[in-house]
Amino acid sequence: AIAISFILALSVAAPIAVAVAQEPPTEADGTFTVKKGRLCEFPVRFEVSGTTKMIESPGGGVIFIFPGLTATLTNVDNPENQETLSVTGSFHDTVLENGNVERVFTGRNLLFFPEVGFVLAVGEFSIVFDQKGKVVQPLSGEGQLIDVCALLT
Repeated sequence: AIAISFILALSVAAPIAVAVAQEPPTEADGTFTVKKGRLCEFPVRFEVSGTTKMIESPGGGVIFIFPGLTATLTNVDNPENQETLSVTGSFHDTVLENGNVERVFTGRNLLFFPEVGFVLAVGEFSIVFDQKGKVVQPLSGEGQLIDVCALLT
């Protein structure tokens, strides 16, 4: 479950625009490894700790929050190259009138999109997907995009 929740945070899944039951935050502690070439030119181990929560928003969208979440990322090929990052941001999806989904990220989020790579996004950024999950408006916004693969080399 942690891998699925965290992968959503990385935004490698298609947009989510479904109603979600209101539940208390859930623990998001776990470890998983992403294979070489998926995010970086080396495998990356994730050790995450904190909580996550999905909140149904007005208008049918979903808000994902990650209070107190930290991720220790390790270059598996060179384990001395490790970073612990606070990823306490949030993101929400809004279904637009034309059926596309706008995803807005605020705070500190780990993201992966081919156009920008694997980054720590600090600020407010957005991206728009069509109904098939294809990016129709690339990631844009204000803040910093920090190359995580470069941090781990």
